[in-house]
Amino acid sequence: MKISSLKLLVLKLALFGTVIGYLCVDLWVLEGPVYRALHPLQTAAAEKPVATVNGEAVNRAQLARHTAEQNLLSGRALDDSSRTASMILGLVNNSTIRIRARYNDRNLPPQKEAAQREMARLQSRCADEHAFAAALQSQGYTREHFAAKLEARLLELACLERAVDKHTAVENEALALHYEQLKDELEIPASRSVKHIFLATLDKDADAVKADAEALLARIQAGESFAEIAKERSEDERSAPKGGDLGTLYDDGTLPLEELNIFGETPLAAGTPALVQSRWGWHIVLAGPDTPAYTPSLDECRESLRSAIESAQRELATDAYFNAALKEGRAKNHIQIFYGK
Repeated sequence: MKISSLKLLVLKLALFGTVIGYLCVDLWVLEGPVYRALHPLQTAAAEKPVATVNGEAVNRAQLARHTAEQNLLSGRALDDSSRTASMILGLVNNSTIRIRARYNDRNLPPQKEAAQREMARLQSRCADEHAFAAALQSQGYTREHFAAKLEARLLELACLERAVDKHTAVENEALALHYEQLKDELEIPASRSVKHIFLATLDKDADAVKADAEALLARIQAGESFAEIAKERSEDERSAPKGGDLGTLYDDGTLPLEELNIFGETPLAAGTPALVQSRWGWHIVLAGPDTPAYTPSLDECRESLRSAIESAQRELATDAYFNAALKEGRAKNHIQIFYGK
């Protein structure tokens, strides 16, 4: 049966559209056979290995992708030129733990739900779901592919956690010993809650500013709200909206204005507003009771101290784990690093 000219034209257009669509996907998305044929030198360079782990190659394309992934996960662009060696070592470590998780540990807990939670956390950094999808696509990922990658990564972390967990436990005796060694550094300095109303004297008549401050103090002493007057008149832009509240100040040598006499031999009386001059102007200061300096007991800081020690030990154990794996792998020629050669 003879095909009409119109049908033949439609068939040709459909075929042409299919070819164009394939070329677009090959050239700009997948970097497939056509792309590699047109960019043989670039493709060869991208596929050149920078390392091998148990026979699996780590190439330059993976190095570039790993750097891009770290940028995506951290939420900021990082300069990879100064950290190429550490990026390669990170890829070698990733390959090592991936192989061990894949072949040596079949009893790891499932991580699918944890991966979905992490996806939601990453998506929250973007304006909406479409922006997140675009960010993933810019790195060559679909949402499903990236979720699967996250799940695999979480399994690897679970494998690593299992390997180092036995080195991170802190016994109560060790905790008490650490506390005795560190307790002098744990002292919490004396503190007071402080509010103020600030009137600047810069480029103003100092006497007039002082008279204005005295009038405001008289209003407070007569019963008007300190907070409301602070919101209305204080020239400290940070504290004025909060009713002049400066929060809790500590006697640790970091006070912004020592001349306010918050601490020292003759500190301001608690609960009584006072007029104080600083190098910047006049302050009506309302200080709370003085909480003396003290060192928290072991029971008070037990959990925070335990957490800090466990975190430090986990970091050391992780470094030791990968250093041992790298040393063993190189000795047995299971790990080779070629970058720079």
